[in-house]
Amino acid sequence: MACELMACCQFFDDKMKNLPTAAEYIKNRRCLDDYESCSRFRIYQKYGGESLPPYLDPDDTEEVEKALECLRKKRG
Repeated sequence: MACELMACCQFFDDKMKNLPTAAEYIKNRRCLDDYESCSRFRIYQKYGGESLPPYLDPDDTEEVEKALECLRKKRG
């Protein structure tokens, strides 16, 4: 099963457009296989995709925590 965000994931449009081989590797490894552990997917699941940071690397757990904290503060 593939990640439901794959078709519109800004990570690939913003950070990987000049690295097609690396993008394909990440898509195969993360988006088509282990998407539940992807940082972007976890934030999407928890917050419904609102304000999903486009810079967020799928494997960067430190950035996930920063993004989640920011979203928590915004929501009050």
